[in-house]
Amino acid sequence: MDEIGDIALAETRLLGELKEVFSHIRLAGKAEPTSLELGLQILQELRSLVYESMNQLQHEALILKTVKLLEGEFYPSVALKWFWNPRQTGPKDEPDLRGVDKRGNVVASAEVTSSQKPGGLIDTRMTHTLAKLSTMPGDKYYVVTNEQMERRAKAKIQNLGYEIAILRI
Repeated sequence: MDEIGDIALAETRLLGELKEVFSHIRLAGKAEPTSLELGLQILQELRSLVYESMNQLQHEALILKTVKLLEGEFYPSVALKWFWNPRQTGPKDEPDLRGVDKRGNVVASAEVTSSQKPGGLIDTRMTHTLAKLSTMPGDKYYVVTNEQMERRAKAKIQNLGYEIAILRI
């Protein structure tokens, strides 16, 4: 896991990456498809330029929002170092976000999702993520962005008997 360090610096870097993604979108939006083939080619180019970034940037931004919330409301008097797997590439024994105290004890572990609807593959992934999170040290948080995902996660946590708090950001 990487140490997050200065949140403001991480947010500035993310903003730069967002600007780059929007630059690609604007550039692709100027192209006028004159045939079905050309239109599909433009879409394919746009997807290759922005699809992965759209997903990863939302994930990173949500992790940073989670750090701010946890520091401000849950651990305001605890000096924690925050570590993350910003690009959803961490091993299965690491969460998306981990807060560690000065003695090296894990105080908080969190998984975040920017997914909007808990159906199909997203629902299956949620089950696996919650099972993974349930084995992590420290206080456990599953972070979602809307009521529909929150309801589904709460139902799964209750049915499976996990000690995981849901945070909706």
